[in-house]
Amino acid sequence: MYEVKSREGLLEKVYDCLESNVPLDTIHIPHSDVFFVREALEARYKRDFSLEQTEEYMRDAGWLDSGNN
Repeated sequence: MYEVKSREGLLEKVYDCLESNVPLDTIHIPHSDVFFVREALEARYKRDFSLEQTEEYMRDAGWLDSGNN
């Protein structure tokens, strides 16, 4: 068993898929850009942002996830 506690449960979802032999494409794994932008937003605004919020803000600003073309 693993003892990982990630911020939004993403790692746990990945490990659960691997452990139960479920394809990873059954969960949404954000593009790496989203993690970097979230860190920048949190540093600038001194508050937490979810990955979902960050993706929404990025899309509103014109960002296109290459996996969603």
